[in-house]
Amino acid sequence: TVTLVPPTNNHINDDDSSTGAQNEQCHNNKPNIIFGTKLMHRFLQDLLDYVFWSLPLILLAFVATGLAISMLSADILNKIDITDKIISIVDQEVKPMIKMLTGEQPGSITMMMVKLKVRNMIDTTMPQAKATLYAIGMAKLFVLEIGPLLTALLLSGRIGGSYAGKVATMQATYQNKLLRTLGINPQTWTLLPAVGAAIIAGPLLTVLGTCLALFLGAIVGEKNYIAGFETYTKEVRNTVFPSLRLVSIVEWNQQTIFGEEAPTCNSFWERIVNLNLHCTFSDSYWDTVVEVLTYPPIFLFVKSTTFILIILIV
Repeated sequence: TVTLVPPTNNHINDDDSSTGAQNEQCHNNKPNIIFGTKLMHRFLQDLLDYVFWSLPLILLAFVATGLAISMLSADILNKIDITDKIISIVDQEVKPMIKMLTGEQPGSITMMMVKLKVRNMIDTTMPQAKATLYAIGMAKLFVLEIGPLLTALLLSGRIGGSYAGKVATMQATYQNKLLRTLGINPQTWTLLPAVGAAIIAGPLLTVLGTCLALFLGAIVGEKNYIAGFETYTKEVRNTVFPSLRLVSIVEWNQQTIFGEEAPTCNSFWERIVNLNLHCTFSDSYWDTVVEVLTYPPIFLFVKSTTFILIILIV
């Protein structure tokens, strides 16, 4: 006789419990995802990619460019010697003038003293003029021209390669179809955080690279006896941060120079309310816009951002 025993659910319960334990273990062992699917996470991921991984390339490029331009500029300035030309001008112009004023032909001793005085004046003036020219040239060249352009050229490859690789990976793994199924535009999903990260990365990398190049310019200028470190730093600071030629700013600077009392909160608020944004040389607001946009730090930011946007559009 065979006795039929009804099946029990013990093995089913065991399977369920083991499956639940595995799921719980997988949930507990799940790594923390730094960059998720949120817009801020994708923005931070692109920002880290564009800034952190591009920083060594940018710095090396600015080191090479800064050393090359500073050494070339220092060599050119060292080879400039206008003493003999000015002495010849003294013989041609000053000697007849002395004869016209005194009525006598100047003697050799008189001309020798005049030439010696002129030579001393040149030897005193030329080093300072070369130092000023060197510092202004380096500051203008990197802040206004080479800095934004060099960063944009280097980032064009980094941003283009990174963005193209991301889009290709999403297309190969059918993520674009999934986004369209969910009603999300794939271009907006990838392009929006990339644009935000690039707008921040471009000016930031330009500032870092430009500061490094200008610092190397100070070292090269001092080694080549063109400009001392203090003189170079002062001229670069005055070139990069000149005074805005706006009426209110000029008035505030004059009050600071003449040592007037510090403004209180009420007076400061009155100054903000009565702010005069006209230029000192014009009453047109268009000239004010041009004056503000051509201010070196603002111009660097605008130019870097424009180049990056052009790269992304292309």
